[in-house]
Amino acid sequence: MAAHRCNLGKCGGIDHFGESAPAGQLFEAFGFTVDNVLSTVRGVI
Repeated sequence: MAAHRCNLGKCGGIDHFGESAPAGQLFEAFGFTVDNVLSTVRGVI
């Protein structure tokens, strides 16, 4: 069983596997961009 830690209702992660592409393309496809991460962090702090 995987351990998950979420603070203030926001979690970062992927709950599935099997995608194959260069990391940069996958990060963008799943929303792990600098702008999205910063926006989420700013919304929590």
